Amino acid sequence: MTEVVSHVPEPAAGPVPMKRIVVRLGDLGLAKENLRYAEPADEDVTQLADTLLAAGVVIPPIVRPGRKGEQPHMALDGRRRRMGLLLLRDRGGITDDYEVECLLAETKAQQAAAILLPNTEHAPVHIADVIVAIGRLRKAKMDTAAIAKSLGYAELEIKRLEALAAVDPMVLKALRQGKLTLKQVRLFARLPDKAQQKEIAQTALDGYFHDYQLRAVVENGRATIDDERFVLVGRDRYVAAGGRISSDLFGELPDALLDPEILQVAWRERVQPIVDHLQAGGLEVFLGREGGYAAPEGFIRLGYVYERDLAEAQRTALADARDRVGEIAAELQGLDPAADETPAALCRLIDALAVQAGAPLTRSRIGAALITPGAGNFGVAATFFSVPLSVEELPDDVVEEDDDAQETAVDGYGRSSADVEAPKADVDVEGVSHVLHETRTDVATRGLIRDLADDPSVALTVLVAQLFKDLALHAASSAGTSALQISATRYGRAGTAPVAALDGEVRTRLDARRGAYKASGLRPIPWVETLPHGEKMALLAELTAISLDLRESRTTSLRDAARAEAAEIAALCGADIAAHWNPDERFLAVHSKKQLLMLLDEMQVEDDRAKSLKKDDLVAFVAEAAAERQWAPAVLSWDRAVADDPEGEASEEAGEASTEGTVESPTDTPDGQADTAPPLAA
Repeated sequence: MTEVVSHVPEPAAGPVPMKRIVVRLGDLGLAKENLRYAEPADEDVTQLADTLLAAGVVIPPIVRPGRKGEQPHMALDGRRRRMGLLLLRDRGGITDDYEVECLLAETKAQQAAAILLPNTEHAPVHIADVIVAIGRLRKAKMDTAAIAKSLGYAELEIKRLEALAAVDPMVLKALRQGKLTLKQVRLFARLPDKAQQKEIAQTALDGYFHDYQLRAVVENGRATIDDERFVLVGRDRYVAAGGRISSDLFGELPDALLDPEILQVAWRERVQPIVDHLQAGGLEVFLGREGGYAAPEGFIRLGYVYERDLAEAQRTALADARDRVGEIAAELQGLDPAADETPAALCRLIDALAVQAGAPLTRSRIGAALITPGAGNFGVAATFFSVPLSVEELPDDVVEEDDDAQETAVDGYGRSSADVEAPKADVDVEGVSHVLHETRTDVATRGLIRDLADDPSVALTVLVAQLFKDLALHAASSAGTSALQISATRYGRAGTAPVAALDGEVRTRLDARRGAYKASGLRPIPWVETLPHGEKMALLAELTAISLDLRESRTTSLRDAARAEAAEIAALCGADIAAHWNPDERFLAVHSKKQLLMLLDEMQVEDDRAKSLKKDDLVAFVAEAAAERQWAPAVLSWDRAVADDPEGEASEEAGEASTEGTVESPTDTPDGQADTAPPLAA
C-alpha cells in the first residue's frame, strides 16, 4: 500500500514593517519619485500649516535614505506636510531643528509601496465624517476653543461644524449619499425639531425632496431686518423698545428679529401720524400687513385705468396728479425713513397719491385707505378704495348720460369674446325698479354659488372652461398678481351682508379652511398639495363658486353672455335655490305691494286678507308663506326664463322702499377706475 503524503506550503513571509524614525526638518527633502514632485503648493497649504502648528504632524511622512547630493532623508509621501512645515519655518513658527516623526522605507518594495499606495489606499474624507468627528469631540467635553486650537481652525468654523453635528443622523446619511448638499444641511441645522429633520431627510433619501419645502419651513414666520416694517422703525428704535436681533450662524440669512410683536407695535406707532392725517381728511383708514387684501366692507377696490376711455378733463387731471406725486417723491429722496419726522413728512405724498387715485373716478370717490408696510425707500405704502356717489352727488353730465353709453363705459356688459357666441337674454323687466332687479340678480347669484359649491365636478368644468376662454380663445384677460395669471374676485355687494344659507355657508367653509391653512405653517401651494383629492376638489368647488358674479345693477345692464353661462351652470348642477333658502324679509322689502301679491299668486296662496295688509305686514306674510312651502320665486332660477309682471308699474311706495336705506352700488368694475396706489417710493 502506497502512503500518500500531502504537501502543505509554508505561509509566505509578511511584509517587513517600516521603522519609525525622527528626522530634522532641515534634513528632510522631497524625492523626485514623489508623484506630485513638480506641482506647486496649492492654496490650502496655508490652512494645513496652521493645523500642523496646532496639532503637529498626525500622519508620518514616508522617507527613504538620501543619496549622493541629496538631503539625509527624502520624502516619498508627505509632500504637502513638508510644504506646510517649511511655510511655518519661513514664518518663524519653527526652525530647521523641528523634529518630524517619519516612516523609513529601506527596501525597494517598501519604497515602491510608499510612492503608490498612499495615493490609492486613502479615500478622501467626506465632509459628513468631519462633521461627525467634531460632534464626538464635543461629546468628549472638549470645548470649542480647544478644538479650534488643536485643528488650527477659526472658532466660528468649529461652531458651524458643531451645529451641523447636532442634526439628525438621517440628515448626514443623506449628505453622504449625495441626496443633500452641504447648504441644505445647514438649513436642517436651523430646525429645532429632530423628528421634523428626520422626516424631511427621509424624503431626500426616497428621492422626492424639494429644497423650497425645507426653506419654507425654516423661514416660516421668521422676521428679519429685510422686513418692510423695519425700514420705517429702524434698528435703534426697535432695540430701544426691547427687540432682540440674532445673526445667522452660517452668514447665509439676514439677521433675525426675535421679537416680531415689538416690531409690529413700533410700526403701528410710526404710522399713527399718517392715520390721524387721513382720518382728519374724511377717509376711513385700515392697517394691514400687505396690500393684497380685498376691499373692506362697503368699499370698492380700484381697477386698472384705461386712459383712452377717460374724458379729456380726467386725463389732464390724472397727468397733473402723477406729476405732483413725482415732484414730492423727489423732494423726499434724502429723507431718512427711521427719522422721527418722517411719518409726518410722508403725509404730503400720501395726499398726492389719493388725488392721483381719485382723478379718473366719475361715479365714485376715494373713501378709504389701507396703510401697509412698503418695499420702497420709505417703508410704507397706501392702497385706496372708493365709495359710490349718491344720485345727488353725481355730476349733471353723468346723470344725463345715455344708458347704453353707461354700459360701455362702466363694465362692457353684453360684450363677448371673439370666439364665443352669446345668445341674447330674454328678460322682461317692465315695471321692475333698478333696485329690485339688482336685488333679484344678487340673491340668485348667491343661490347659484351655493349649488355650485356642492358640485365639485361641475365646478371643475366651469373653471377649466374659464381658463380655456382666457388662455386659448380671443378673450380679454387681466394680469394677476400671482404666478398663475388668473384674476379672481370674491363676490360681494357693497353694504349688503352675505345670505347665511347661501353664499354665507360657502364663506363659512372657506373661513374654516383658512384656519386650517394658518395652523399648518405652510405656504398656500404646499398646503393645497397636502389635501386629499376629495378635499382638494371640494375647495376647488367653493373657490370657483364664490367667484361667481351675475348681479346686474340696472334693468338696462343685462349681461347676455353671463346669463347664458349661468343657465348652463345651473342646468349642470341642478340648481334649486329653494333647497337652501326661502324669501326673507330683507329680500321681499324691495318689492311693491302689487309684486308681493303676485308672489302669493305664484305660490297659489288664496287669502283675501293679504290685500288689506300694510306693506310691512304683507312682507312678513309672504315670507311666512314661502317658508311653509319651501318655495322661492321662479325668477331666481337662471336656467329658465320667467317674465315679470307685464303691466305692473312700481308704485310710489315701491319707489320709496327701493331707495330707503339703500345706496345704488356701482357695477363690479367701477366706471371711473384708478391705479392701485404704488408703494411710497420714487
